[in-house]
Amino acid sequence: MRLLAIRGNPLIGLYIKATEHAAIIGINEKNTIDAIKEELDVDVVVTTVAGSELVGALIAANSKGAVVSSLVTTKEIERISKYFDVKVIDTKMTCLGNNLCVNDKGGIAHPELDDETLNKIKDALDVEIVKGTIGGIKTVGMAAVITNKGGLLNPNVSEWELKKIKEVMGVEAITGTVNFGNDMVASSLVANTKGYIAGRDTTGFELGIIEEALFMG
Repeated sequence: MRLLAIRGNPLIGLYIKATEHAAIIGINEKNTIDAIKEELDVDVVVTTVAGSELVGALIAANSKGAVVSSLVTTKEIERISKYFDVKVIDTKMTCLGNNLCVNDKGGIAHPELDDETLNKIKDALDVEIVKGTIGGIKTVGMAAVITNKGGLLNPNVSEWELKKIKEVMGVEAITGTVNFGNDMVASSLVANTKGYIAGRDTTGFELGIIEEALFMG
């Protein structure tokens, strides 16, 4: 476990996308890269996505692959392709990281994502993905952090949403906050089954719940 801020910003999840084997970070900051390698035990690729440092919001990935919108540049695809099988998705919902919550077993997608696009994403990530909300929030990728072992969810999650997550993503998950009450948990938490990094303002109480949420399995 590590507490971190990136350029003084505790919303670290906006800048990082992590899976079991690799992580993508939008800025070349040595202490952050070292923290990711140590805590998550993954390779790290440094690149922007669509010219933006906010790769956590823009890219969705699991161990099977990564999906990005067609705003991505050739250079960026080359960098990401070192560690991921990259699929470019032509969609108006360009923030795929915000709009998809996926692990290696399944995923939840923004309820307004069209079926054709969803099918392309399913093929690329090789998992079943269903449309839904988490805590009533459509940007499901920001409302939850779900690994292959467990998950931390927005505190407003309903019983029905919980059931859906368990069915599709194969994990038990619980609710909590990060960064002293931030309920958009993925903006402030990066995790895989080996470890996690939380935003600098996360309290001891929140850390206890995060530990329980991510490592229940």
